[in-house]
Amino acid sequence: MRCLLALFCILSSSPTLAQTVFAQQNIRPREVITAGAVYIKDVETPGAARLLDQVVGAEAIHAIYAGRPVLSANITQAAVIERNEIAAATFVLNGLTIVTEARALERGSVGDVIRAMNLTSRSTITALVLEDGSLRVLP
Repeated sequence: MRCLLALFCILSSSPTLAQTVFAQQNIRPREVITAGAVYIKDVETPGAARLLDQVVGAEAIHAIYAGRPVLSANITQAAVIERNEIAAATFVLNGLTIVTEARALERGSVGDVIRAMNLTSRSTITALVLEDGSLRVLP
Protein backbone atom coordinates (compact mmCIF):
# COMPACT_ATOMS: atom_id res chain seq x y z
CA MET A 1 0.00 0.00 0.00
CA ARG A 2 2.84 2.39 0.88
CA CYS A 3 4.42 1.73 -2.56
CA LEU A 4 1.23 2.67 -4.36
CA LEU A 5 0.90 5.80 -2.26
CA ALA A 6 4.55 6.72 -2.86
CA LEU A 7 4.14 6.16 -6.62
CA PHE A 8 1.05 8.39 -6.64
CA CYS A 9 2.96 11.12 -4.79
CA ILE A 10 5.83 10.96 -7.29
CA LEU A 11 3.51 11.08 -10.29
CA SER A 12 1.35 13.88 -8.92
CA SER A 13 4.28 16.05 -7.89
CA SER A 14 5.80 16.13 -11.37
CA PRO A 15 4.75 19.29 -13.19
CA THR A 16 2.52 18.86 -16.21
CA LEU A 17 2.60 21.56 -18.83
CA ALA A 18 -0.21 22.38 -21.17
CA GLN A 19 0.47 22.72 -24.87
CA THR A 20 0.23 26.02 -26.71
CA VAL A 21 0.14 26.79 -30.43
CA PHE A 22 2.87 29.21 -31.59
CA ALA A 23 3.40 30.94 -34.94
CA GLN A 24 6.26 29.52 -37.01
CA GLN A 25 6.23 32.59 -39.28
CA ASN A 26 4.55 35.98 -39.40
CA ILE A 27 0.83 35.68 -40.16
CA ARG A 28 -0.88 38.74 -41.64
CA PRO A 29 -4.42 39.87 -40.78
CA ARG A 30 -7.11 38.04 -42.82
CA GLU A 31 -4.58 35.34 -43.77
CA VAL A 32 -5.82 31.75 -43.47
CA ILE A 33 -3.51 29.85 -41.13
CA THR A 34 -1.86 26.72 -42.58
CA ALA A 35 -0.32 23.75 -40.77
CA GLY A 36 3.18 24.90 -41.78
CA ALA A 37 2.67 28.33 -40.21
CA VAL A 38 2.24 27.03 -36.64
CA TYR A 39 3.72 24.54 -34.20
CA ILE A 40 3.01 23.14 -30.71
CA LYS A 41 5.17 23.92 -27.70
CA ASP A 42 4.87 22.49 -24.16
CA VAL A 43 4.18 25.78 -22.42
CA GLU A 44 1.06 27.01 -20.71
CA THR A 45 -0.07 30.39 -22.04
CA PRO A 46 -3.40 31.77 -20.79
CA GLY A 47 -5.78 32.64 -23.62
CA ALA A 48 -3.76 30.79 -26.28
CA ALA A 49 -5.02 28.03 -28.56
CA ARG A 50 -3.98 24.59 -27.36
CA LEU A 51 -4.73 22.41 -30.39
CA LEU A 52 -3.63 22.70 -34.02
CA ASP A 53 -7.19 21.84 -35.08
CA GLN A 54 -8.39 25.08 -33.45
CA VAL A 55 -5.97 27.14 -35.53
CA VAL A 56 -5.36 25.47 -38.91
CA GLY A 57 -7.92 26.77 -41.39
CA ALA A 58 -8.84 29.73 -39.20
CA GLU A 59 -8.23 33.35 -40.20
CA ALA A 60 -6.05 35.80 -38.27
CA ILE A 61 -7.85 38.92 -37.05
CA HIS A 62 -4.64 40.79 -36.25
CA ALA A 63 -1.01 40.13 -37.19
CA ILE A 64 0.58 37.21 -35.36
CA TYR A 65 4.36 37.38 -35.22
CA ALA A 66 6.76 34.44 -35.49
CA GLY A 67 7.58 32.86 -32.13
CA ARG A 68 4.50 34.34 -30.43
CA PRO A 69 1.56 32.28 -29.12
CA VAL A 70 -1.61 32.21 -31.20
CA LEU A 71 -4.29 33.70 -28.95
CA SER A 72 -7.83 32.33 -29.33
CA ALA A 73 -9.18 35.87 -29.40
CA ASN A 74 -6.94 36.65 -32.39
CA ILE A 75 -8.43 34.05 -34.76
CA THR A 76 -11.84 33.57 -36.33
CA GLN A 77 -13.54 31.30 -38.82
CA ALA A 78 -12.24 31.98 -42.33
CA ALA A 79 -14.46 34.03 -44.64
CA VAL A 80 -15.90 32.18 -47.63
CA ILE A 81 -17.29 35.28 -49.35
CA GLU A 82 -15.56 38.63 -49.75
CA ARG A 83 -17.07 42.09 -50.07
CA ASN A 84 -18.09 42.87 -53.70
CA GLU A 85 -17.90 39.19 -54.67
CA ILE A 86 -20.73 37.94 -56.87
CA ALA A 87 -22.48 34.80 -55.65
CA ALA A 88 -25.58 32.75 -56.39
CA ALA A 89 -28.48 33.78 -54.15
CA THR A 90 -31.35 31.34 -53.63
CA PHE A 91 -34.77 32.27 -52.27
CA VAL A 92 -37.12 29.43 -51.27
CA LEU A 93 -40.71 29.95 -50.07
CA ASN A 94 -43.68 27.54 -50.20
CA GLY A 95 -42.07 25.30 -52.83
CA LEU A 96 -41.06 28.24 -55.05
CA THR A 97 -37.32 28.55 -55.67
CA ILE A 98 -35.76 31.63 -57.24
CA VAL A 99 -32.04 31.72 -58.04
CA THR A 100 -30.31 34.95 -59.00
CA GLU A 101 -26.93 36.62 -58.68
CA ALA A 102 -26.09 38.96 -55.84
CA ARG A 103 -23.11 41.14 -54.94
CA ALA A 104 -21.95 40.74 -51.32
CA LEU A 105 -21.90 44.04 -49.47
CA GLU A 106 -19.95 42.49 -46.56
CA ARG A 107 -17.49 39.63 -46.12
CA GLY A 108 -18.82 36.58 -44.35
CA SER A 109 -18.02 33.17 -42.92
CA VAL A 110 -20.23 30.09 -43.05
CA GLY A 111 -23.37 30.79 -41.03
CA ASP A 112 -23.02 34.58 -41.05
CA VAL A 113 -25.96 36.74 -42.08
CA ILE A 114 -24.79 39.45 -44.48
CA ARG A 115 -26.27 42.15 -46.69
CA ALA A 116 -26.09 41.68 -50.45
CA MET A 117 -27.48 43.45 -53.50
CA ASN A 118 -29.72 41.54 -55.92
CA LEU A 119 -28.14 42.32 -59.30
CA THR A 120 -31.46 41.98 -61.14
CA SER A 121 -33.60 44.29 -58.99
CA ARG A 122 -30.79 46.33 -57.41
CA SER A 123 -32.48 45.88 -54.02
CA THR A 124 -30.64 45.05 -50.80
CA ILE A 125 -31.28 41.58 -49.40
CA THR A 126 -30.32 39.79 -46.21
CA ALA A 127 -28.80 36.38 -46.76
CA LEU A 128 -27.18 33.47 -44.94
CA VAL A 129 -23.68 32.45 -46.13
CA LEU A 130 -23.46 28.76 -47.06
CA GLU A 131 -20.38 26.50 -47.14
CA ASP A 132 -19.99 26.67 -50.91
CA GLY A 133 -19.94 30.49 -50.90
CA SER A 134 -23.51 30.84 -52.12
CA LEU A 135 -26.25 32.76 -50.32
CA ARG A 136 -29.67 31.72 -49.02
CA VAL A 137 -31.97 34.75 -49.03
CA LEU A 138 -33.82 35.26 -45.75
CA PRO A 139 -37.47 36.40 -45.80
